Amino acid sequence: MEYKFDDLEIGAKPVIHYFEEISAIPHGSGNTKGISDYLAGFAKEHGLRHIQDRAGNVIIFKNASKGAEKSATLILQGHMDMVCEKEADVSIDMDKEPISLQLDADGDTLRAQGTTLGADNGIGIAIMLAVLDNDELVHPPLECIATVDEETGMLGCAELDCSTLSGRKLLNLDSEDEGVFVAGCAGGTTLTSFLPADTKTREGTPLTITVTGLKGGHSGEMINEGRASANQVLGRLLSALRRAYPCRLISVNGGTKDNAITREAVAKILFKPGRTHAEIEEWLTCFDKTLKDEYQFTDPGISVNYMWEEDHVCDVIRKGEARKIAAFLCTFPYGVQEYSPVSKNLPQTSLNLGILKTLGHEISATFLIRSSIDSQKDMETDRVRALTKALGGLSKVESTYPAWEFRKDSAFRDKITEIYKKQTGKDAKIDIIHGGVECGLICGKIPGLDAVSAGPDIYDIHTPAEHISLKSIDRFYTFVLELLKEIAK
Repeated sequence: MEYKFDDLEIGAKPVIHYFEEISAIPHGSGNTKGISDYLAGFAKEHGLRHIQDRAGNVIIFKNASKGAEKSATLILQGHMDMVCEKEADVSIDMDKEPISLQLDADGDTLRAQGTTLGADNGIGIAIMLAVLDNDELVHPPLECIATVDEETGMLGCAELDCSTLSGRKLLNLDSEDEGVFVAGCAGGTTLTSFLPADTKTREGTPLTITVTGLKGGHSGEMINEGRASANQVLGRLLSALRRAYPCRLISVNGGTKDNAITREAVAKILFKPGRTHAEIEEWLTCFDKTLKDEYQFTDPGISVNYMWEEDHVCDVIRKGEARKIAAFLCTFPYGVQEYSPVSKNLPQTSLNLGILKTLGHEISATFLIRSSIDSQKDMETDRVRALTKALGGLSKVESTYPAWEFRKDSAFRDKITEIYKKQTGKDAKIDIIHGGVECGLICGKIPGLDAVSAGPDIYDIHTPAEHISLKSIDRFYTFVLELLKEIAK
């Protein structure tokens, strides 16, 4: 393949080289066979022992550099899947087509053209490959883990067999703030609610209403920023519209990922033939203005768009069931429910309805429930279950993963902060985050594991605005190489 960025004058050029290769392989969650096979092929090509398990996880082993054979083994870890989001006017099929990378005029900002970039966590994987490919580095024995389907409930990590691993220090490469070293995170549960949506035929004038223009973002890292959820706004709109005008619900759909704040949601509604359009359009215009006023600081691009169709016969959801669906969308819990009592502005418990679908004769709503307190995670899970049951529906837990508890004493963390201070002259920040990383699961599989998560600056993850700083990649890669050298002593 042709490489756009091989002429970059940065020390991390090998990282960008491998990131380009990764970007050429579709690797959204649930579509990771191609990238898994690529990593296994890389190991074979470089003569490195590897394991590719049934789930598609890949572990690559590399012996220590000469003279470092007796040093402690280090585990490097990241996930190979990405969140596939795109702008509405972008026609790319992200299951089949490569990501198109572009460098901004500033020479530093790398992004994709109208889609998520996949730096979360493609950069982490690229760093591991750059390290494994370089036989000139000083490093301890390495065990490099690439997991599948992290973004959909850490499914790959749940299947990971750690019995072959000897390392007791782990550097997870799935963080997005340079100089911030993560030492704990919330656990999560993915829950899907199903509400009945039996239909009958009615003639009338269909109206499609779209709530769009929201910022979206990571449902863990950005849930405390007050950003609107398109699914929640749509529920609010439907409830108010049904009170104002007789109408029938045809369908509701919004979002594609449970771990992304929903940027767009769509409802299709049927009005009786002959209903004057102007009155309803005026109502929608007023509602649009209300939203713009409310979200002028967090979601200034929010907009309510609509489009009429010609009169025809449609399948509409029965009145009683439509009423319950509207009630569910108007009342489901969203956003931060509890803040940490020990860390200012850190969410302790939150919910996000990331995927809303009309599927045949039912509506499905998929939530990601996060909490650093397992009992509160269970409480919010039961809360959604109770609401669903009261409205005649059923709920199903799709996956769950534990919180990663903060370790008071950590020799590995101390070493990392020491190296960072020496390298940059700045004090490292130790943080506990609301987003999820796989350290909690791996620590549960390897007793005594000392883990830290880190990474370069990545912005607007889980949105088409995702971008990364090349300078930050360069600095972080330099840090990783220095860490390898220190552990090898």
